[in-house]
Amino acid sequence: MLILPLPAQPDWRRPPWVTLLLIVACCVIYFGCQYHDDARRTRAFEHYHAAGVAEIELPRYLAELERRGEQALLTELRADGDGLSPRTLMALQGDPDFLQRLGTDQVIGPAMPEYAAWRAGRAGFDRLYRQVFTDRFALRPAAPTPLAALMHMFMHGSVDHLLGNMAILFIVGYTVEVALGGGVFLLFYLIAGFGAAIPDLIGGAPRYSVSLGASGAIAGVMAMFVVLYGLRRIRFFYWFVVYFNTMKAPALIVLPVWLLTELWMKLSAPESHVNYMAHFAGLLSGTALAAVYRFRRKGRSAARIESDDAAVRSLAQQRQAERWAADLQFDKAATAYAKLVQQHPANAEFVAAYYRTARLQADPALRRQAGLTVIGLAPAEPALRPAAAEAWQAALAQRSALPKLAVSQWLRLAAGWLDDGDADSAGRLLQMLVQRAPAQPALPVLLYRAGKLFRRKGDVARADACWQLLTQHYPESDEARLPRY
Repeated sequence: MLILPLPAQPDWRRPPWVTLLLIVACCVIYFGCQYHDDARRTRAFEHYHAAGVAEIELPRYLAELERRGEQALLTELRADGDGLSPRTLMALQGDPDFLQRLGTDQVIGPAMPEYAAWRAGRAGFDRLYRQVFTDRFALRPAAPTPLAALMHMFMHGSVDHLLGNMAILFIVGYTVEVALGGGVFLLFYLIAGFGAAIPDLIGGAPRYSVSLGASGAIAGVMAMFVVLYGLRRIRFFYWFVVYFNTMKAPALIVLPVWLLTELWMKLSAPESHVNYMAHFAGLLSGTALAAVYRFRRKGRSAARIESDDAAVRSLAQQRQAERWAADLQFDKAATAYAKLVQQHPANAEFVAAYYRTARLQADPALRRQAGLTVIGLAPAEPALRPAAAEAWQAALAQRSALPKLAVSQWLRLAAGWLDDGDADSAGRLLQMLVQRAPAQPALPVLLYRAGKLFRRKGDVARADACWQLLTQHYPESDEARLPRY
């Protein structure tokens, strides 16, 4: 059974660089370093037997296990090829104590007749075996090293193993990286990978076993995904035997399903080469990391997820407001848009819809407030200037209050109205500015432009009024000396 969360479509304007780099790293390590390891290992093992090293070392190693009292391992190895199989050699190579004694001639000494042949054969095997990248850097639970604990989560056992893991990593990694940020995501990924190795390290794995693969860390990322989304309903893909489909469910519901599935698979197939306990521990590690992250944010999820929630709520409010407007319930629509504008004061689409619906409802206070809102945003949003001009004229006619804008914003609005050809709104605004803020350097230019616009429209009287203000208040300006006709 497979259940995967389905993320939103990637925004390639902000690529998930860490996720992509992790995928590239795994692919480079596999295809660049591991791809020919089976052939390299075969050559090393064939040399081991052909040089007679197996007949010298392996019986002594089995005797060492018997001396130590490791009967379970000894019985398992003797059952496989009478103890002379590659598994016994892998167990020997994973036994640092025996290797140390072997290398210092404590097992096979110079006085023994087979010593010279053994030493030459062992040196040839070591030279060939060091070329097997996987066996050098995979995690050996019986003899772990910090480097192997890091490297094993970037290594894979086959092309299918690699491609499956990388596909899942991209699907879930993109969303988690966007939510947490690249640095935190990489840190959590590595910690989850280390956490996934804990069952192997404490579970008494045989010496011949190695652990490798990104699936433990990826399981941690999957757990982070659902914990970050909490009880939010998200879409999942599921595949059971031959049936597959999608469903929408609270994110956290699938976490116990994942955990129980890994335990059940481990219990039902204990001899499987799939490391189900690494998946289980990775899920627990990812859960703990995301839970601590949310705890430090006082229960809130990542800022990106919170903002996405707000966007979903806003979209639902917008759709409801649109339905009310379509049903001619303009009072409800205007009230809904007013709430949206409070949440998104710089959203020109919401402000325009607020103004349109407020004009068509009965409450004059709501109409005035919508007018003030559209005037306030118009200096930064050219598309709102026509509506702002209408609201401006209405405010002047009703002698109602105007929004408190900086002088620079009023000047930008006047210039915009002139660009739009709205001489009347611009002219009345410029008259107000000359009275209230006459020292603005832009006023002579705007007054001259307003006069020229009135002149083109055939309103000579108002053109002359603008130019009279220009010569009266700014007689030394360059615009005062420019031709007017």
